[in-house]
Amino acid sequence: MEVVGAEHRQWGWGRALPLKYLLVSEEWDGEPTVWARCAEADGLFVDPARRRKRVTVLGCAPTGRLLKAVERALGRPGEGVELGALGVVSDFPVPGVDPETDPYGALQDDHWYFDRPVLTDCRPSSLGGALFDLVVEAEIDGPAWRPEPVDIEWGLFNGAGGGRLGECHRVEGLYGDPGSLVSPPLVLRGCEPVGPLLRHLVRRRSDGDRVRLLAVDRRGRVMRGFDPMPLDVVASRPSALGGTLVDLWLAEGPAVRPGPEARPVWEAWFEGPPAGLGGWAAYGAEGRAEWAAFAAARWNAVDPGQLTDPVRRLDGRHVTDAPGLLCAIGEAVAGPGGHFPQCWHALRGCPCGGDRVPVPFTLVWQDPEVARSALAGHTVDTAGETPYLDAVLDQLARVGVTVELR
Repeated sequence: MEVVGAEHRQWGWGRALPLKYLLVSEEWDGEPTVWARCAEADGLFVDPARRRKRVTVLGCAPTGRLLKAVERALGRPGEGVELGALGVVSDFPVPGVDPETDPYGALQDDHWYFDRPVLTDCRPSSLGGALFDLVVEAEIDGPAWRPEPVDIEWGLFNGAGGGRLGECHRVEGLYGDPGSLVSPPLVLRGCEPVGPLLRHLVRRRSDGDRVRLLAVDRRGRVMRGFDPMPLDVVASRPSALGGTLVDLWLAEGPAVRPGPEARPVWEAWFEGPPAGLGGWAAYGAEGRAEWAAFAAARWNAVDPGQLTDPVRRLDGRHVTDAPGLLCAIGEAVAGPGGHFPQCWHALRGCPCGGDRVPVPFTLVWQDPEVARSALAGHTVDTAGETPYLDAVLDQLARVGVTVELR
């Protein structure tokens, strides 16, 4: 029997209140177990300042784009330098595993993604004449739940899945006391607990259960999902929304959450995928990034075989930032709320090279000068030399898209 995961089902609860959120866990075969259905969530949209953390990169040997940022920081001390997306990977041996008998199980790695990193301080390192110590503030996504392993080899990368930007001796502030690194709490309003959560509330315990928070639209289709989070209910009480519903206070919510600018985008997509073009243009960069994330999550519901038009048109009048460019290309390829399933990590040096398009097509890009002007100083390639728009055009050509600028 085919197992249908939570994202591919239509959910409901037979109440007058709209269902907006689910708490679920999944078995090894993808079969979902529902823990609760909920009407609202408080604390889901977190101000960026609350999401930011500070780490220190010790003994860094930067290259490419990161080296250029270090040189800028040394030239203007006291001023923050934006780094663009940054990835950090730690590789370390697994205790007790012999690499001779189990070469694949003898090594482990942890990955962190730094969003909107800013280099706030930079100085020569005492670890070597050509090395630097860097203080970086960013919104960091990655493991923070165990002590720092020994014999780590650290690598710095051009965002998630990008090319290498250097090495360092250590990164302070990524591993450590989990109690100081937990995400802010979350309150779920108007919840209908079922199954395992009912048992959990009757007899409070902490079994290390991890659940996912899924957001559904008005039709009951999952529109976004968060990474698993620990289920630690610290309080519950009858909900003001009435009936047998309860409000739940969770000690932790999702580690990575959208900012306040994303709230109106979520409200728009709750009513369903957009029916008209250009809905993303009214939002700022963070809202546009959320719009692009909604479009990407919806891609599984699209039949690529229906996208057969040999000529697609991109309206470039509102492409004033990188997220807007992703929204506009997705819309040109797949219509309102559309997504172009391309691995954009290739722009950062990812060895995947990008995804080939199912059917080659011509993209007629109208008003490209808007993007060229707005993104003139923006670059994401590993060397930090190719302007963002030129890198996108090169990537489209590599995967079989013919672009006509008009």
